[in-house]
Amino acid sequence: MKKQNGKKRNKKKWNGVLLKKERSLNHFFIIFLAHALLSFILIALLWIVLLSAASSFHILIPANTVERSVSSWLATLDGHSSITPEEIPSGAEYAFFNTDNMLLQTTLEENALETAVEFAASNDLTSIRRNSTYIYLRIDTDTQHVIIAYRLMATFASSFLRRIFPNAEIVFLLLLLFMLAADFIFIAIRYARKLNAELQKLDSAARQIGAQNLDFDVEKTKLSEFNRIMDSLEHLKTDLQHSLKEQWFLEQRKKQQLTALAHDIKTPLAIITGNAELLSETKQTKEQEEYTAFILKHTAQIHRYVTGMIAISRTAADKDSVCDIRDLLTVTVQNIEILGNRKQLSCSLSVEDLPDPLSVPKDNLQRILDNIIDNAVQYSPVNGTIFLCVRFAAHMLQIRVRDEGEGFTGEALALATTEFYRAEKSRSSKEHFGLGLTIAKQIVTELGGTLCLANAPEGGALVTICIPPCVR
Repeated sequence: MKKQNGKKRNKKKWNGVLLKKERSLNHFFIIFLAHALLSFILIALLWIVLLSAASSFHILIPANTVERSVSSWLATLDGHSSITPEEIPSGAEYAFFNTDNMLLQTTLEENALETAVEFAASNDLTSIRRNSTYIYLRIDTDTQHVIIAYRLMATFASSFLRRIFPNAEIVFLLLLLFMLAADFIFIAIRYARKLNAELQKLDSAARQIGAQNLDFDVEKTKLSEFNRIMDSLEHLKTDLQHSLKEQWFLEQRKKQQLTALAHDIKTPLAIITGNAELLSETKQTKEQEEYTAFILKHTAQIHRYVTGMIAISRTAADKDSVCDIRDLLTVTVQNIEILGNRKQLSCSLSVEDLPDPLSVPKDNLQRILDNIIDNAVQYSPVNGTIFLCVRFAAHMLQIRVRDEGEGFTGEALALATTEFYRAEKSRSSKEHFGLGLTIAKQIVTELGGTLCLANAPEGGALVTICIPPCVR
């Protein structure tokens, strides 16, 4: 019974699934260090095996091999007999001098030869001398002085390898270091990938929450510290879901209230407008005519304002008819000319790479263009031109509207699509309520497109919309 309880404590549930006990980061790094240490020991053993195999197969000559050969050879010498180079043991170097210490022949290199010459000419009674890695032996006969030199270090048996790698010990030491480094890098990469795989789960969850894509399950990691973060992300995701739902309901309620308010205003507004129009048809004094005209002018402004409020409350998801883009462009050019008549504005239309036919949402796109064009007309100078460029690229319809005004201010570039925003110069215009670009941006977004504001290099404000075409 106790064992069963113990097993249960080693497991936990995650999203309703029973899982094994997770590890801590400390445990993870201890395993990493243990694995690295064990592999280092195995690498060292492998290196020793390679060293022994090289010696066994006579690829490598051990450090004391030449010394033993020289010692055995010396034991067979007669001090009065002459020595020939052929007698010198393999692996040893030599220098032959006559009794006048004149060099006869040698296999020693320059530095080693200098020591041999000095040793042969010395009156030192000792027959052995050590210098750096060399050991020198002097053998005196009746007719010659012979200096035997050898090194107490491992060398390769092959003369070719000896020329390339004079010191075999350094070669094998470098081989050991290379094997240890390669092993450490391999283990580090392996554990880094394991750690990165767990971090990717954290990153994926954080990115999806950041993008407000909350329809996903938080995936469990194998590390307890990461799972505590995952728990926090799970709570954050749940709280954010509730918050977004509440925000959505508030937005819907706000739109409903805005629409209801706008409709409530339209009824008394229609009565006021109707009565003012009736008054305008009666016989009035000049002063009364001015008052009546003033009422009609401002009720018209209120009507446009209310219409804009209703437009914000509508969505692009409303059922909409479709038409060919060319038909809509014809209407748009006519609207530009009509709206710009007072300023004597002209329209320049440019069409590129449009497939035939190309269907677009008629009413929604017309509302978008009407609002953008109204904005362009307001800021265009007298006798100016509004440029309308339409092209199809990357499966998207791109429409660019540019005027020849002073362009957007830095503040307007950031805020022009927010509700009721009006730049300083437009505040004097009682016909402008700061809703045109807001409505356009809202509809474009709901159609799955984008709306961008910029100042054109040629001058003037540039509004670019990109929307997907309709599929008939």
